[in-house]
This record gives sequence, C-alpha cells and structure tokens, in this order.
Amino acid sequence: MYLNIKDMQFLVVIGMIVAVLGVALLGMAIRLVLVKDGEVRGGCAGKNPMMQEEGVACTMCGAAPTEECKSEEA
Repeated sequence: MYLNIKDMQFLVVIGMIVAVLGVALLGMAIRLVLVKDGEVRGGCAGKNPMMQEEGVACTMCGAAPTEECKSEEA
C-alpha cells in the first residue's frame, strides 16, 4: 500500500506539469480579464504570413491580406 521512490518521483513530475499548465492557463485568463472587453488579438489573414503569400481573404471579416481587419466595421 505504500508508495515507493519511483512512484513518488512520477507524482512529483506530474504535479510540476499540472502546475506549469495551470499557471499558463491562469495567465491567459487574467489577460482576457484585463484587456479591453476581453478581446483576443489577431485572426485576420493579413497577420498570417502563410495566408499573405497565398492571397487568401479573411474568413471572419473578408479583408484581403493587404487590408486592415474589417471586423469592427461589420
């Protein structure tokens, strides 16, 4: 019923992984609360270098890669 040293090491590693992921998620949540209206930046084709090369328009707002995001206008 007792845990041996290898089991304890495994639990420590799992605990560290959970702690790091928790801090990362907490950081993202705090950022959403502190940023104006909780908006997440980006999303338009103009901000993605791969989409710029292909000339694909943004599926969210319809802006071409050379144009500014139109999401606030829509």
